[in-house]
Amino acid sequence: MRSSNKPLLLFLVTVVVITIFIAIALKFLLPFIIGIFIAFLIEPVVSLIEKKSGLDRGLIVGVVLTAIFCLFGYIFTLIITRLTFELSKLIHTLPNYYNYYNMVFNKISAYLLYFSTKIPEEILEYVNNNLNQILSTMTGLLSNIYSFLMDKITMVPNLFVNIFVFLIFVFLFSYFFSKDKSKIKKFLMNILPDTLQEKIKKVQIELFLSFINMIKAQVILVMISTTITILGFYILKVDYALTLGLICGLLDILPLFGPSLIFIPWIIFSVIMGNISFAIGLLILYVIIIGSRQIFQAKIIGQNLGIDPLLTLVSIYLGIEIFGFMGLFIGPLVVVIMRALIHSGIIPPLCGTK
Repeated sequence: MRSSNKPLLLFLVTVVVITIFIAIALKFLLPFIIGIFIAFLIEPVVSLIEKKSGLDRGLIVGVVLTAIFCLFGYIFTLIITRLTFELSKLIHTLPNYYNYYNMVFNKISAYLLYFSTKIPEEILEYVNNNLNQILSTMTGLLSNIYSFLMDKITMVPNLFVNIFVFLIFVFLFSYFFSKDKSKIKKFLMNILPDTLQEKIKKVQIELFLSFINMIKAQVILVMISTTITILGFYILKVDYALTLGLICGLLDILPLFGPSLIFIPWIIFSVIMGNISFAIGLLILYVIIIGSRQIFQAKIIGQNLGIDPLLTLVSIYLGIEIFGFMGLFIGPLVVVIMRALIHSGIIPPLCGTK
């Protein structure tokens, strides 16, 4: 093999290895990864308090972590309380929607009965057969959806238990990693050569900053979508605008469906109910949300990570194609790791020069 091909081969092998490692790590080591990330986040605060107060580092870490978890728990509780309140109101108004739908259905039936006398019998029979088939299909679909929702509802207690256990492990990993930071650092310094230590330090700094910026980019995108959705709902005078806006905003992180899961059925239902102007308003809002996401996604992620928007777009697309939803994060992350490894000198650039 020619030496000029070695950098390319090493680059491709590294990309494959890193991609596989990230996929495995996100599946099996997510609490550990989040714990380390939180430990890095709180390090400046912990070091400052330790330096100023002289208190035991373990005590400081425990207090800081407890305060952070309590703060996020309080915010989460407020959101859940508000969502529960609005969902409760929504459930109580469902009978009104049913009565309205029943009235519209009766009107449609009356019109069909009137026009049926003016339609040839063959066409009427064909329409009736297809209508029965459509109604049967819709009934089966609604039954499947109901069964699916009931199955998921029965899983809610287990879901909360799993989340609670997950958070406990995240807390413990964060605590021990931050508390024993000096011991871990000393251990790594003893087993790694000096030249490699410098390179790893550069990679560590660049990856940490890139990870922060990546989270920042996703938060910005979700906030943009959520803000547009909530404002649009208030303009359209939608009930429960905050709840529905938050749900649509969070759904916007889904690369394939996103807010379409709510908007498309809602628009169709509004047309059926005869509320054409409202359906048009929803359609315009939906186009604005989708358009803003497509316009800002590659640009915001690229700017925050310091990589070309086109490369960002390609990495997102390939990540989604290979890993599904998680590829939205894995794709750009692989690019960032490769850039950090090249900048640190651990692997050579494709051109074979620094």
